[in-house]
Amino acid sequence: MKTLPLWIAVLPLLPLTAAAGDVGEDPKVIVSAERDSEWNSYRHAYKAAAFFAHYTRSRPLIQAHMQIRPLEASAPLNGLSLHLVGEKTDITIPVDGIGRAELPMLKQAYQDDAVLRLNRQKGNYYFSGRYSIREHADGVYDMAELRAACEQLISAQRESGYRMRLIGKQCQGIKFVYPAGATPEVRAQTGGPSGVLPLVDAHPFEGSSMGIYKVALYRFADWPQQGKIQTVSAPLAIGTLYD
Repeated sequence: MKTLPLWIAVLPLLPLTAAAGDVGEDPKVIVSAERDSEWNSYRHAYKAAAFFAHYTRSRPLIQAHMQIRPLEASAPLNGLSLHLVGEKTDITIPVDGIGRAELPMLKQAYQDDAVLRLNRQKGNYYFSGRYSIREHADGVYDMAELRAACEQLISAQRESGYRMRLIGKQCQGIKFVYPAGATPEVRAQTGGPSGVLPLVDAHPFEGSSMGIYKVALYRFADWPQQGKIQTVSAPLAIGTLYD
């Protein structure tokens, strides 16, 4: 396992606590990363993941992840990881380059009332959910399939709690998301016009909580309905464009 703070709406997350203070030059100040880390209840996350699985099960072109979001858009998402710890549970969960993690559905961790600990201090990040379009290992995407994926994603959002915010919205395109400052080449190949998708500095998903990324924009109106999109380098994520 596309902005979607739906995990918060579905299941109340534990309150965020301000960071315990900046580490200055005083050698007496000692911070325990594990003790003071941002954290969340595994049971809450488990129930939220099960909730969203209902909406992706019949929509094979999209996926849902736990999303680590920064409270400030400038906070970095690289280098994050989660530690799932309980009485009989001790697992490290990787977090990808845009802050998404696949939550393992573990009965033992649920029974342990285990805790998800982020390797960052409290007060800088929070947990939510994210729908996105599934990436292809070969980097090749059928244009008609991308249109269908956008429709699957917006319908999943509507049915799982975002209906009011999406009134009047329609799928207009696809965002191939790369790190800020990147210069990816994403090509469109059709029976007619072909070329490189334009690069823009933009938010990767709806909303502005994730900061600015480099986005290769496939706008449906600019291209024929049939053809292929080829990503030379793998994107961090694939999002949708509505209007």
